[in-house]
Amino acid sequence: MKKILYLSLMAIVSLLIASCSNNSPGSALKHYMDAMNDKNFEEVVDGIAFKEGLTPEQQQQVRERWITLLQDKAEKSAEQQGAIKSFEIISEEISEDGTTAEVKYKQVFEDGTEKEGTQAMVKRDGKWLMDVGK
Repeated sequence: MKKILYLSLMAIVSLLIASCSNNSPGSALKHYMDAMNDKNFEEVVDGIAFKEGLTPEQQQQVRERWITLLQDKAEKSAEQQGAIKSFEIISEEISEDGTTAEVKYKQVFEDGTEKEGTQAMVKRDGKWLMDVGK
């Protein structure tokens, strides 16, 4: 009986975790921006849709370059505007085939500066990634 209860509880927890995943392009982008704010640059880079067909060595080189680039960008942004105080998804528009999207967002920095932007997203293997055009 305890085993059945335990397995049922584990199934419910698994479903809850799956339902909280980044199933929309907006929630995926918010996740990556939260990681950026937390200086978890590896997680941010995991959210970038790199050109397909790269060898593992090329992928690693590109990843390392992006991590360095993001670290530098975060440092400069923090010096100029402070950290991101808030990040809000304004809208998301998903293509008819469900493989690409455009997410409009707004960032507010510690110094009060506001920035609105648009991020292209692409869905690969069921996961929304940032399309950086490279």
